[in-house]
Amino acid sequence: MQGRVRGSGEDRISILPEPLLCHILSFLRTKDSVRTSVLSSRWRDLWLWVPRLDLDKSDFSDDNPSASFVDKFLNFRGESYLRGFKLNTDHDVYDISTLDACLMRLDKCKIQHFEIENCFGFCILLMPLIIPMCHTLVSLKLSFVILSKFGSLSLPCLEIMHFEKVIFPSDKSAEVLIACSPVLRDLRISQSGDDAVEVLRVCSASLKSFTLKRTDHDYVGNGEYTVVIDTPRLEYLNLKDYQCQGFKIVSMSEYVRVHVDVVFEVIGGTVLSKRNIICDFLSCVSNVRYMTISRRSLEFIYRHLELKPRFKFHDLARLRATMFSNSSPEMLPVILETCPNLKHLTLELVHDSLVTEGTSGLLTVLPRCLISSLASVDIESPITDKATELKLVSYLLENSTTLKKLVLRLNQSCRDKYEPGLLKQVLESPRCSSLCQLVIL
Repeated sequence: MQGRVRGSGEDRISILPEPLLCHILSFLRTKDSVRTSVLSSRWRDLWLWVPRLDLDKSDFSDDNPSASFVDKFLNFRGESYLRGFKLNTDHDVYDISTLDACLMRLDKCKIQHFEIENCFGFCILLMPLIIPMCHTLVSLKLSFVILSKFGSLSLPCLEIMHFEKVIFPSDKSAEVLIACSPVLRDLRISQSGDDAVEVLRVCSASLKSFTLKRTDHDYVGNGEYTVVIDTPRLEYLNLKDYQCQGFKIVSMSEYVRVHVDVVFEVIGGTVLSKRNIICDFLSCVSNVRYMTISRRSLEFIYRHLELKPRFKFHDLARLRATMFSNSSPEMLPVILETCPNLKHLTLELVHDSLVTEGTSGLLTVLPRCLISSLASVDIESPITDKATELKLVSYLLENSTTLKKLVLRLNQSCRDKYEPGLLKQVLESPRCSSLCQLVIL
């Protein structure tokens, strides 16, 4: 038995000190932690020393079982001992009794980590019930929750705020919840299609990471949804928005890493209004140094570059992008032209038989970065019928004077093979940079 010390008959886990055992148990659901009490006399009450409760309504059968269990735990350990509380529930808006009953028993606890994960409809969280724990909260995670109206709040210790499909009572409440957290560093918001927030203001002097997702196509907003970001210390920004109406970025860190998966849509708007939104967005992210951009976002930007033909990402040093392989010969040079100081390019090519191949893009555009800065390229691609990926490799080898390494990763799953001698031809193709190393995997 792997868990036992050879020759002694004693398992290795049980000889660990109790504080370490309690730390291990804290990663389990409370139900599983309680089950360890049958292992031996030493384990009988060990779970009661874990300062965290992770309860699931499905583990109980009575009307308010979770609340009763909380009572028993607090009576044994004391209200000041509990530091973490998570409730997995399946309540809808018509059944909030269990949730409220649990929260009322936590009013004197010094909770640092609080989480509600709802898996059926939405449950209502009465904000006044969590006010007693606001001064000690370090992390707040809510899933499929409707927040009730609330006044002023103070979350002086809150560092992590994760909201999955949380419905705010108003624009102001969302802004206040963020602004009242002076040490907030990690914010994730996945908005629900039922959320009626029109202007989301993210203003925080401490925020380091911000992820925003809004992918519900049945969004009920009025078509004027905008996001305002004023985060001078932000180091990571992840935007996944399929109904983008507008972004205004007031401030970010100079070294921010941006991940963009945005589809620009204007409900009831004109083509010109959509173009203005795209131009404004490009201006907002024009100074970033590291960017990851999805295929759809790249296509929107490519189609509207004629509006700002002189637009440039002057500071962009690293770009990770995805595009259709058939359209890449036409798109890639145009996109590279907007990145005059690009040093590292990671490109993922995906195949779509419905997309026709461009005609002359590679032959007519010579981006500045190819002759001044581009040092490494990493391409992941399937083997295509027209060997488009090899055309890109040849184009980069023949035109980049500063390239030091180019890696082509051919998908393992594809069964197609190149014509005899084609790979050898690419490997022996002329290179503008004598220092360039070509690797095909």
